[in-house]
Amino acid sequence: MNKNKTSSVANIENVTFSYPQIDSPSLTDVNLDIERGEFVLLVGPSGCGKSTLVRTLNGLVPTLSGGKLDGRVLINGKDIKGEKIHKLALQVGMVFQNPDTQLFSLTIGEDIAFGPENLGMSKQDIIDRTDHALDVTGLKHLRDNFIFLLSGGEKQRTAIGGIIAMDPDLFILDEPTSDLDPVGTKEVLNIIKQLNKEKNISIILIEHKIDEVVKLASRVVLMEKGKITLDGDPCEIFSNHEDQMKKAGIYPPQLSEISNILNSTNNKKAMTYEAVLERMMKVLPGSNSDLRVNNTKPVNARPHLEIKELYHQFEGGAYGLKNINLQINQAEFIALIGHNGSGKTTLSHHLIGLLRPTQGKILINGTDICDLSTPQVAQEVGFLFQNPDNQIFTDKVNEEIKFGLKNMGLNDGEIDKRVNSALKMMELTEYKNRHPHSLSRGQRQRLAVASILAMEPNIIVLDEPTTGQDRAHVNKFLQHIKELNKLGKTVIFITHDMNIAARYSNRMIVMKKGEVFLDGPTRDVFSATEDLYTTHIEPPIITRLTLDMKKKGKNIPVMLTVDELRSYISANPILPKIT
Repeated sequence: MNKNKTSSVANIENVTFSYPQIDSPSLTDVNLDIERGEFVLLVGPSGCGKSTLVRTLNGLVPTLSGGKLDGRVLINGKDIKGEKIHKLALQVGMVFQNPDTQLFSLTIGEDIAFGPENLGMSKQDIIDRTDHALDVTGLKHLRDNFIFLLSGGEKQRTAIGGIIAMDPDLFILDEPTSDLDPVGTKEVLNIIKQLNKEKNISIILIEHKIDEVVKLASRVVLMEKGKITLDGDPCEIFSNHEDQMKKAGIYPPQLSEISNILNSTNNKKAMTYEAVLERMMKVLPGSNSDLRVNNTKPVNARPHLEIKELYHQFEGGAYGLKNINLQINQAEFIALIGHNGSGKTTLSHHLIGLLRPTQGKILINGTDICDLSTPQVAQEVGFLFQNPDNQIFTDKVNEEIKFGLKNMGLNDGEIDKRVNSALKMMELTEYKNRHPHSLSRGQRQRLAVASILAMEPNIIVLDEPTTGQDRAHVNKFLQHIKELNKLGKTVIFITHDMNIAARYSNRMIVMKKGEVFLDGPTRDVFSATEDLYTTHIEPPIITRLTLDMKKKGKNIPVMLTVDELRSYISANPILPKIT
């Protein structure tokens, strides 16, 4: 996309970059201009170079990363080669995926003031900038709250506040909502929208939550294998290049996908919720036929995991869990959902003995977990932590997968067989001799999953397994998990992605304030919209659309995925022009 460079806040010109000791370049001849006030959504499969690209704009690449960079990077028309990173921070602000990596102080107010203080600004300037950032982020009433007591959304808003206090011209956000629940996601996106619309700050947002963010962007840029392959208006990109986007692992927003299925005109108005609902009411037949999907509990399955009257009280007296009673049968595929702080991770940590019950019992195959050793639990329950770096500690990808297998006492032949299978399953074979921390966040997540699956546990517990992953890798990975589930493995996965929960789980457990709030077949739980909204969870867009159609008198089944819409259309008489 050609831009007038006099109005550009950033220019990347013919940039090629390679990390040290890695043969293939991470960026190849990239050209990108960002205009003042633009909102750019940068998408692409994990490991395609998105994070590397944006880090060239504030000097982190190559100054801190090392490696060789050819080409030029300009900020406000000036080549930044040799520029000090702390000086660039006044022009280019960046918020990372994990807010804990950029929070330094005890309280919110202190942390937001940290940047201006370190640049030696005057006391009054520091106060003014901090007050302004607190106002924009809605954190003024929490100014003196301790960082370690904040929710994920509040931490990310604090990190954003620290950047606002620096008053940059360009704001870069690298998957800032990946670890956040719907409430935290909305909080962060509202702030980003305000900065762009009201303050005219240029935004580059890397994000996999396309449905939530596409309506904010003025431009979409697709990266593949270190190159920019698409660049244009969001509506045009998602309407006319759907196949290319999907091939790259980026699935279009559901409204766009549904609009395309219904052959609606390709314009922004046609892709609003109201317009799509009106179109569906007009053209879809009223037939409450069976969707032929399986969202019921496995029949005649034995109890695999039983949780009885479980309480957990933290130091200080607060209860993280209160009277949890659950029976999880063998071969169930369960989505465990709820807002940040609802008790999901606390509950999951009890399943592997990281936390012990204050009261109550957890039984695996009828045996109290307290009577099992840690290795015994580990062989039965495989656990993926939310942050893959918490369970990666070797110097090579293949050695990471071998570690647990060696501890199980397997022979070399069996170890090699399982390692190669896990590498292939997670599409990591070409990286087997790489250092794990040279991988992208999404690739490290897949490595952690590979290490677990290689041990072949009977219960698989995944805490936010899709973090940092493009949709193609998510679908491939969870399809493998689904196949293991069909072979009898019990799967429990924690997620904030309702589209993923709808597509793969046959049962949903909703946590609220340390208690089980809802529990049932996925379609039934998503249909209980009034109850769900009290937990700030929204069903997928296609589910909301079909529920609204039913309220308007249309005899139509509740759908969980766009694929179910396609199946419904193909199974029912419909207007010929709809394909």
